Amino acid sequence: MTNFPLPLNQDESILKTDSSAAHVRNAALGMGYNVIYGMLWLTDQRLVFRSAILGNTLSYPLSRVAKAERVEVSLSRRQTQFSSQFYDAALRVEFDNVGREYFLTNEIADWAAAISNAKATAPNLPFTQMPPTTSAVEQGARGLWVILGIMAGIVLLFCCSVVACFGLSFLVSLSGQ
Repeated sequence: MTNFPLPLNQDESILKTDSSAAHVRNAALGMGYNVIYGMLWLTDQRLVFRSAILGNTLSYPLSRVAKAERVEVSLSRRQTQFSSQFYDAALRVEFDNVGREYFLTNEIADWAAAISNAKATAPNLPFTQMPPTTSAVEQGARGLWVILGIMAGIVLLFCCSVVACFGLSFLVSLSGQ
């Protein structure tokens, strides 16, 4: 087991770990998502995820969890040029501030139950970081619409440029110069 990435609070103990978990994070430009592999911990006070590559750590207090459940999703992560990993379910953790996070683990139902059970006795802790209120997992094909909008803007700009060039030439020829 990998060492817990944060100092443990007073009377805090680790209840559950998953070294092959993943976090579904919104992409930087807001179009799509990234599947980040790492380790997931559940303590009797917090839910903590640490990414394997960059070592970034997420930490959310259990007292702020509104609901943890298994949800059907359609996610994929490209592994090589010719193969992808597909996920049909994820652990959705909803918070009392309307934030949502998605995690991928082999034991989704067990994690949801363990989070719900641990929340009942968790002390009231503040957020150290805020969960996102929108998720690319729920937005579906929004990225496609953004790309189509950009393409339509480029076409419109081209058409306006063509009309302006030919229109200006036509006006100059009408004036006889």
